[in-house]
Amino acid sequence: MLSGGAEKAAVSKVYRPKIFASLITEVVKPGKCVGCGACVAVCPPGVVKFKEVPGKDEQPILAGKCLLCEFCYYQCPMTAPEEKELEAMIFGRNSSEMEPFGIFMKAYSVKAVKDEILKVASDGGAVTAILAYGLSEGLLQGAAVAGVRKDMPWKPEAKLALTVEDLLEAAGTKYSVAPVFLALGEAVDGYSLEKVGFVGTPCQVRAVRKMQYGAHGAIKYGNRVKLTIGLFCSENFYYDTLIKEFVASKADLSKVTKFYIRAGKFVVEAGEEKVVDVKIKEVKSYARSNCEYCTDFAANLADISAGNVDSPKGWSTVIVRTEAGMKFLEGAVEKGWIEAKPLDIKPDGILVKLASRKRGKEEAK
Repeated sequence: MLSGGAEKAAVSKVYRPKIFASLITEVVKPGKCVGCGACVAVCPPGVVKFKEVPGKDEQPILAGKCLLCEFCYYQCPMTAPEEKELEAMIFGRNSSEMEPFGIFMKAYSVKAVKDEILKVASDGGAVTAILAYGLSEGLLQGAAVAGVRKDMPWKPEAKLALTVEDLLEAAGTKYSVAPVFLALGEAVDGYSLEKVGFVGTPCQVRAVRKMQYGAHGAIKYGNRVKLTIGLFCSENFYYDTLIKEFVASKADLSKVTKFYIRAGKFVVEAGEEKVVDVKIKEVKSYARSNCEYCTDFAANLADISAGNVDSPKGWSTVIVRTEAGMKFLEGAVEKGWIEAKPLDIKPDGILVKLASRKRGKEEAK
């Protein structure tokens, strides 16, 4: 028999799995859930579901018996391994203080060549055009992106784009969350696709990389992602408060055609008219609570990162970080989908300022 002390030591070594309840305790209840849908997509028995919570968008719930597999917990972008560990796995080192927007190969100002893309794009249409190139050349069989629901004006939803036409329907910036991993789950489980593109915010990109590099990674999904495009993101917003309340009080949502944030302002357009044009601080109270924990502005773990800062109006800033990203960008140029000009990112530019500000949160912890 074990002595009292030995018995206690043996009990202390018992492994306690990180089950769905751990996700609720450590992520959802503290307000850290990003609404990405990774936990829902990877659940083997499909018992993790999304439930709409008024004012908070979707949150995960358990709708059946948990198998204690831990997949939901370890694919969450708000659990270990953290960004620095993943960065070292991907690039072989960590970015320094002099690299506030991460490790990269080259930066470009990029503009789509085709008019049908420019008509629906928020800026230069770089993301849509690069994905369209991948689909048209067979390098990708589908892309997990954020679309918009038909029954709720400007409510984002996960969309699996299988054609260029699908991409055009989903083009444009949305400032509330889409659970894009539901589209990745559809691509893998529903269509058995082997080559998938993924577009998401920095936190969503982190979840993809956890599937690919994490010790508990859901490899079945991570290995199918051949191109990860991350979107610059200072913060995201709750649909119920920003769109249904604030924007709807100032404009007819059915007539809204575009949202964007530029030069410190949140702008909503209906055709040629600006129906909302306010300083970003006026919508700050509608920001998601999880954004307070984020230290990544420029999607530092992506193959390609894209946004609208530091490039001329009508062009996208594109940061190429990996060989995979470079092959897609160069191929899109060669095949006439985009034009790209080298971009010299200034130390006092907006990208550096925004990225440094978010990274400063980490240093302040």
